[in-house]
Amino acid sequence: MHIKIRRNYALLYRSNWVPKGSADNTHGYTQQRYVGSILLTATSIPAPLQSRLSSDELSFVESKVCTPARQRAAEQQRATEQRENDPGWRVEEAVRLLGEAADRSAGRPVAAATLERVQQAVSRLHAKSSVVTAVTTKSTDPLTDALTAIRAAAQAVTSGRYGKAPAEGVRTTRTYKTWSQLLDAVQGENDGSLLRALQECGYVKRRGR
Repeated sequence: MHIKIRRNYALLYRSNWVPKGSADNTHGYTQQRYVGSILLTATSIPAPLQSRLSSDELSFVESKVCTPARQRAAEQQRATEQRENDPGWRVEEAVRLLGEAADRSAGRPVAAATLERVQQAVSRLHAKSSVVTAVTTKSTDPLTDALTAIRAAAQAVTSGRYGKAPAEGVRTTRTYKTWSQLLDAVQGENDGSLLRALQECGYVKRRGR
């Protein structure tokens, strides 16, 4: 038996040898007889076709058509599952779309609530751990660093990094909540705030004293 491929089908032919002179022929030749066809994607041999094939022919079709089809189907399934579980291509697509949105936002600013959702989604991403190389670094002043960070944050707000606040529900936004935490960390009356620490060390006087 041999196979001829035509489009998405494997055409099955059975061959037999016709000896010289057996049919008034002057020379021997191979005679082909069509048996049936099967889809190249078939993972099993259809029952109607099975009844027309010998055990050897069944094994032949199984090895040439069905086994490769099952392997391709399994590989496709694995690729589909890997893509479904892969966040990378989704992040790349999101970055591309956000870049296009940023280019167009000057003329049509994005609602603050929308930016809030974007920031919340980004904050939920888990990043790969990076290898930290031990290096000798110059010691810094935490108060100076905090001042620099606050000035940078103010500049970011001014430049539109966080957009405009929504007309309603401002206190539920991530930006407002972060500001409240920052205010409490700096001027809060609870232990652990910068104000309380400076007061304890005598750099800042308590009110009424």
